[in-house]
Amino acid sequence: MKRYKIFILATLLTGAMLNTGCSDDFLQKSSLSASSSGNFWQTADDAHEGLTAVYDALQNPFLYNDATNQSKWDGCGPLNMDCMTDNGGRFNWSGWMNGWDIANGIHSSSSRLVEQWWIANYEAIKRCNTLIANVGRTDLDEASKAQYSAEAKVIRALMYLNLTMTYHDVPFITAPQGMKEANTPKTDRATIVKAIMEDLKSAASILPVDAPETNRITKGAALSILGRTALYNNMWDEAIDAYHQVIALRKYHLFSDYTQLFTETNENCSEIIMSVSYKGPGKNEGSGIGGHWGAPLEAMNGTIDLADAFYMTDGKPCQDKRVIDFYPDGSPNYWDNVNTKRYENRDPRLKATLFVPGMSWNGNSNLYGGSAQSYSTIYVMKYFNPALSSADSWDSGQDFYIVRYAEVLLSLAEAEIEKGTNLDEAVRLIDEVRARAHMPSVESVEGTGLSQEQLREIVRHERRVETAFEGLRLFDLYRWHMLKDAVDRVNNEAKTYNFPYEHRNYRGEKEYVWPIPQPDIDSNPKLEQNELWK
Repeated sequence: MKRYKIFILATLLTGAMLNTGCSDDFLQKSSLSASSSGNFWQTADDAHEGLTAVYDALQNPFLYNDATNQSKWDGCGPLNMDCMTDNGGRFNWSGWMNGWDIANGIHSSSSRLVEQWWIANYEAIKRCNTLIANVGRTDLDEASKAQYSAEAKVIRALMYLNLTMTYHDVPFITAPQGMKEANTPKTDRATIVKAIMEDLKSAASILPVDAPETNRITKGAALSILGRTALYNNMWDEAIDAYHQVIALRKYHLFSDYTQLFTETNENCSEIIMSVSYKGPGKNEGSGIGGHWGAPLEAMNGTIDLADAFYMTDGKPCQDKRVIDFYPDGSPNYWDNVNTKRYENRDPRLKATLFVPGMSWNGNSNLYGGSAQSYSTIYVMKYFNPALSSADSWDSGQDFYIVRYAEVLLSLAEAEIEKGTNLDEAVRLIDEVRARAHMPSVESVEGTGLSQEQLREIVRHERRVETAFEGLRLFDLYRWHMLKDAVDRVNNEAKTYNFPYEHRNYRGEKEYVWPIPQPDIDSNPKLEQNELWK
């Protein structure tokens, strides 16, 4: 997408934000409709700028970016979200990294991420609503008007999927609102899901298979988000149908080399269905997802548990249990004798995802114990580029992949398993993903005639290692209702190795739904707090 006049336009589109969207500092006096009735929303260029602003909202550091500035880490993107799960260990400097309190089960309605995630998603929704309401006023041709609206509907649907997966029932807003209409009550999750699925179906019928510009939303993206929405809400038939339509487009394929997939060179390959575009370095349009200080960030610790989920090349778990040695007082010896051999002969996705002992960074393998020391002995490696300087790494051109074809295959396999009527097809799909990683088939390792429960465990494991740090793990744990198991694994790991992780708490069912942000409860009399958080 072209990026011109974005700052000005984003300010215009902000207009008057409804109380359901944000705290007081985010509100504007002028109304959105008043701003739009001036000299904007007249020309085709206006429409294109409006669409560009919609896409620009996805770059929010609380959506599909992370830190936007190396001097101010103020975000919580997909890497951080995964670090809130059993994929990430120690959250460095308690109270500093957004999301640390959710990871540790001590968050509240006043937590920063609880509020900023709400704001970021609603800001994108607001921009979508503005474009949908006003693009018809421009002199853009009718086909393009329909396509622009369809693209905005897909992004709006994705934002509501994000919101319903965390807060469950939320205000459902599908038109621009001024201050007079600001106080909006919640709509139940099922109603929202039904509505966005209809929007996605409608959008898919309009959108082209091939995008007119790089990183624009296509039919495949709409269908993929439709499938994800259905999967996340246990609608197996709908998910199966949507994902089959994606495959039937015959446009997407697994990229041949997983270890080179998360690079700028290959960010537009046939595996990528939907992504957030970044341009950098030096253009102030870059991504901070892989920001580093001369080494993968200590704040992004992976867990031993995740590392061991990447099996040996024979498809079986690693049997080497020695990770580190201990000093006589029982404290961990991270640096002197870390066991590197246990990370050899592993699933190739391991070293594309995690920086483990024995690997080198620009020829330097002695990273543990330095200024960026890891307290799990493992860093996150996905998205991190050693070739970039520390400064450039906070403004890189690496796109973030919202949907990959591998997710489509594994999600379809999961839906088939849960439906229980086509287990052979599910195995074939899992095998397709494994084959790309040069890992053995399900049949050759786990055998044939596997039960639904056995296959459920296999596809969930495969999904974890294939998509780690892509922002899916937290939602997976929520929908599988497996958060407590994840919490226990992290705590047990800390105890086993005497790692200085913050203790993680599990407070029961309330951990599966976030509280509505307190500033919004205070400012909107029609907005009720979630029952488990009253």
